[in-house]
Amino acid sequence: MFVSVGRWCARRPKRTIAAWLLLLLALGAAVALCGRVTSEAVSIPGSDSQAAADAARAFPGSASGKQPLVLHTGVGGADLTSAGARDAVAAAARNIAGVDHVVAVTTPYEGAGRAAMSADGHTAFLSVELDVTDRDITPEVTRRIVDAARPAEAAGIEVTPGGSLAAAADKGSTRHSEIIGLLAALAILWFGFRSAVAATVPLIAAVVGLGVSLSVVGLLGHLMDMPSAGSTIAAMIGLGVGVDYSLFCLTRFRELLGDGASVEDAAALTTAASGKAVAFAGCAVVAALASLALGGLPLLHALALAPGIAVLVAVAATLTLLPALFALLGRSLAPTPTAAGPVAPDAATASGPAASDAVAPHPAVSDAAAGGGWRRVAERVARQPWRHLIGALLLVAVLAAPAAGLTFGQLDGGDKVSSTASRTAYDRLAGAFGPGVNGPLQVTDALPDPASGPTDPRVDKVTDALKDTPGVAAVGPPQLSPDGRTARWQVTPTTAPGDPETARLVHRLRESTLPAATADTGHGAHVSGAPAAQLDLNDRLSRRLPAIIAFVLVIAALLLLLAFRSVVVAATAAVLNLVSVAAAYGVLTALFQQGWGAGALGLDGPVPIPGYVPLLMFAVLFGLSMDYEVFLLSAVREAYLKSGDHRGSVITGLARTGGIITSAALIMVCVFLSYLLSDDPVVKMFGIGLATAVALDATLVRGLLVPAAMILLGKANWWLPGWLDRALPRIDIEGGDHAPPPGPATEPEPGPEAGPDPEAAPPVTVRKT
Repeated sequence: MFVSVGRWCARRPKRTIAAWLLLLLALGAAVALCGRVTSEAVSIPGSDSQAAADAARAFPGSASGKQPLVLHTGVGGADLTSAGARDAVAAAARNIAGVDHVVAVTTPYEGAGRAAMSADGHTAFLSVELDVTDRDITPEVTRRIVDAARPAEAAGIEVTPGGSLAAAADKGSTRHSEIIGLLAALAILWFGFRSAVAATVPLIAAVVGLGVSLSVVGLLGHLMDMPSAGSTIAAMIGLGVGVDYSLFCLTRFRELLGDGASVEDAAALTTAASGKAVAFAGCAVVAALASLALGGLPLLHALALAPGIAVLVAVAATLTLLPALFALLGRSLAPTPTAAGPVAPDAATASGPAASDAVAPHPAVSDAAAGGGWRRVAERVARQPWRHLIGALLLVAVLAAPAAGLTFGQLDGGDKVSSTASRTAYDRLAGAFGPGVNGPLQVTDALPDPASGPTDPRVDKVTDALKDTPGVAAVGPPQLSPDGRTARWQVTPTTAPGDPETARLVHRLRESTLPAATADTGHGAHVSGAPAAQLDLNDRLSRRLPAIIAFVLVIAALLLLLAFRSVVVAATAAVLNLVSVAAAYGVLTALFQQGWGAGALGLDGPVPIPGYVPLLMFAVLFGLSMDYEVFLLSAVREAYLKSGDHRGSVITGLARTGGIITSAALIMVCVFLSYLLSDDPVVKMFGIGLATAVALDATLVRGLLVPAAMILLGKANWWLPGWLDRALPRIDIEGGDHAPPPGPATEPEPGPEAGPDPEAAPPVTVRKT
């Protein structure tokens, strides 16, 4: 199938490229017409916070609630209670009320808004209600509201959006990060190929695939709650794997051209070999991301779906768009004769109809010339495998040590970069009204019988209990739903939303205060609000994390078992993949949670790590590491099938793949690190975590740990019970027809006199490159 797809696209390059461009233009037009929609709403089915949020639907109100527009005058500035300030703020409120989607504006001078004026009169806020949900508040809506407040600004009052208005205003484009990542990839590709045309091809395929996937993710926001981090993660993963997959295939295509294959045959055979391996690697990433469905959270579904779409589109572009580009550019992609190496005799004739189902052998490059520095590394590892295995594990242990203190926390506006509207509004409100005002809690009580009024004894009892609870700064007057069956209180904590004390307050309310206040009344109260929802989210993730890790390990092992038909290889690779993840967790904990070098990352200090960040990182990294694992093991297995020499096959495999693995990893690292320019701490976490893991995986794990482990295991690497060998389907991801490897139970270890028959032709194979 793969060779047929590659040949079809290579024979119709203009038609294939036109189809991709039309798809890109159609999706772009749909995004321009409908817009991209994101939502930071968190739904946690079965949680206490979700029960409270569901009960609160009994109250009328705007679709997005009350959004603050912070008013502030500095030291020496006019008092906001002065006549001039009152007139300016009133004029601003009238203008804001006329903005599209605004349904009501409450000023701090009205009875309902008097609590919005600070004691010193220098900070206050307008409460703006809109007829759209949080997900539909765009930067343009925020800009119009702020522009309408010009009468206040003209009077010397600083106006800053808060809440969802600030979140919309702070939505910055990551385009500069993507451009930097592409430029870095271009430099690395040019250095490797020494050809501007060859260096550009992977970027073209990656950019087209990225445009398609980001458009699809943007449109999906109309159908489901898609957080803004979803499109950013999709861009990071899509750009990284898009360039990497194209690089593997381009390397193989140039190799086949150097062997003398025709352009069409080289494109078809590349798709049959490297393209098949790319499809396998992409499916591994998607399978790992699918494990997040075990979390049972819509947020995880969205965060897994976005990069999953990006990976699938990258695979599709590699299998179709890339062969078309190969055919269109033709011999301009061929390497120089010196770089290509000697031409294999039978490769020169690998053209014509018969070549569609055949696979050309590798260039006749001697083992001594292959690999260079990586061959020397492999030989050192082979001489002292225990030393390198233990040394690498000790280094990983040092990097992973901080992860022992990893805890899931909650980000709030105080963790944003100081230049953002969210941080400015947060600091001004916290300074004037206390830190808890930035993360109020909502207590909702569903009554079995309608309440007589706000002074109903059942309501009063809860109000008094809330006021007497340690950690509560203020309790708003109780509100009753129109039918009187639901009561609601706004509770302001004494601590910030992300402070652990606020989480303890939520537990205190749920476990002691509210059960005691509603005992023997036939009703129960629930706690919601951003701090409570984040606490429930982190608790749910902590409980589901072991199941997700186990699922990913099993899926990874099964995929490797199908690919290489070895129980030992599958189990070892799956376990060693945890090494780079553990080290990434340690670096993440040290830099963000403990604040080591936070200033260099553009942060003011330590910031908590949301629970979904390590979870999503685990799934993504495990999928990505499978790509390098498949590449390395394919080369090792091929060398072993030819020689039967366990030690030599490991050396040859690492020598042949070390350079391409590190080049591909370097591109990914540059792409991920470019996202450190974002103001969003979550994006920075993903950037540094993914870059660290990929760098360690491509060097420490694939360069030392895996080769050392395989050399120590010897011929046991390829052990497979007979019953399992008969039960497993045969899947050749390398594109050739390999015979089963000589297992320890059937053949003795080859010695100096026991090697492969020199008269026998080697198996016809193609490495994944």
